[in-house]
Amino acid sequence: MDTILAPIMWLVSWVMYGIHWGLTNLFGLAEGSGPAWVLSVVGLTIVVRLLILPLYNKQINATRQTQILQPEIQKIQKKYKGKKDTVSQQRQQEEMSALYKKHGTSPFASCLPMLVQMPILFSLFRVLYAFPRIAEGERGPLGPIDVTTAEAFENSTVFGAPLSASFGTASEASLPINVRIVAGVLVAFMVVSMFYTQKQLTMKNMPDSAMDPSNPAFKTQKYMLYGMPFIYLFSGAAFQVGVLVYWAAGNIWNIGQQTWFIRNNPTPGSQAYRERQERLRKKRLRKGMSEEEAETLAQEEAAAAGGQRQQPMSKERAKKAGLEKNVVESPAEVEEEDIDPSEVRGKDGLTDAERARKRYERRQAERARSKAKQEQRKKKAQQNNKKRNF
Repeated sequence: MDTILAPIMWLVSWVMYGIHWGLTNLFGLAEGSGPAWVLSVVGLTIVVRLLILPLYNKQINATRQTQILQPEIQKIQKKYKGKKDTVSQQRQQEEMSALYKKHGTSPFASCLPMLVQMPILFSLFRVLYAFPRIAEGERGPLGPIDVTTAEAFENSTVFGAPLSASFGTASEASLPINVRIVAGVLVAFMVVSMFYTQKQLTMKNMPDSAMDPSNPAFKTQKYMLYGMPFIYLFSGAAFQVGVLVYWAAGNIWNIGQQTWFIRNNPTPGSQAYRERQERLRKKRLRKGMSEEEAETLAQEEAAAAGGQRQQPMSKERAKKAGLEKNVVESPAEVEEEDIDPSEVRGKDGLTDAERARKRYERRQAERARSKAKQEQRKKKAQQNNKKRNF
């Protein structure tokens, strides 16, 4: 395995050594063994996360598109349900591929960050495994890591637990109880943080249409919600304390990054999206915007994000439906005197309400033109039929 991972191991060792050098020479941390080596592992986590940030953005967008497309995916699956012949299976795959291609996504795009991180994680595992052997002279230097550097790393601890020790090799350490406690706490934190991040994605940032218990994608998400932490519970005991520190720091980064994305860029139709729309509505009301204007803008944003805009209802229709008290007037019905003159105007000289009204009127005009064209085509078709009858 070292032969395959050798380039990544060499790169990982140089990144850790460079961060350690910066911490000791620029920030005054003690050279040799000490917290600088622990922080170098944390620094490696930050470097890796920053490098894969574009992939993470792609993963978020791919996951969101897949969730939004679930109703259409289910239609295709129902269409070919029970058809096991080769032709039907091939057509189903072709229709699914065409759907993903149309919306610019792929079911595998959400796995990219994990696929990139796994070689780095295994390389770090092998680098930490090589440190004791380098310190004892059993193998040659690894990049900048020589005997002296390896010994300093070996003597660096996290609450008395050496970075290269693991739960399974605790008996070989000078303080085996410390190793077991630190490793156990880090593994427990990994399990809890992984469960939390998966639950955020599954329950809070998934549209209601995708949360059908019969939906295969939703089932997969639920399996991951409970399965991945369970796997970490057993696999974490085999990793060194340094790897667990890397993993724990990565999970903390994930929680912060994911919380920001879900709060500021949630999936349309999800609980997080409704909470964001409510926050924006309250913010606009605090700025002096009326309830009707805030509702109109919220509907415009929902339509732009791929949601469905609630169509304005006239007062007569509202009376028939028994909703007169809850009528939301259309932008076209908002009178000029109802607009707050102190409202902030944009570069085009319009307020948000005036801009919303213009958008509404433009759509109404487009609908009228479209309707007129349809009627014209019908008349032509009728005239052609009359001529053929003669």
